[in-house]
Amino acid sequence: MEQLSTFRCEPFPTYPRTYDMVHAQGLLSVETDQQRRCTILDLFTEIDRLLRPEGWVIIHDKASLIESARALTTGLKWDARVVEIESNSDEKLLICQKPFFKKQAN
Repeated sequence: MEQLSTFRCEPFPTYPRTYDMVHAQGLLSVETDQQRRCTILDLFTEIDRLLRPEGWVIIHDKASLIESARALTTGLKWDARVVEIESNSDEKLLICQKPFFKKQAN
């Protein structure tokens, strides 16, 4: 699979709905430590385009960035949960599944 760390706020050179799973470690940290080439929303919008319906996203990163990303998943209508890696660690996992159909707002 191609490396998402090379993402430069341009669409990945691939067809939409190509992947069943995207796994990234430290991607959010790289983007916030750099010159903010992309926002977290930019990243998740592109991941949403790449994923097939019912595809999975697993992101391993700093807890504060994972919590920010988790808030965005609500807007994308993804099912998401945050998992602690270790009880005293500053890192967490964000595990999301893109739904087959977008849920209707209440």
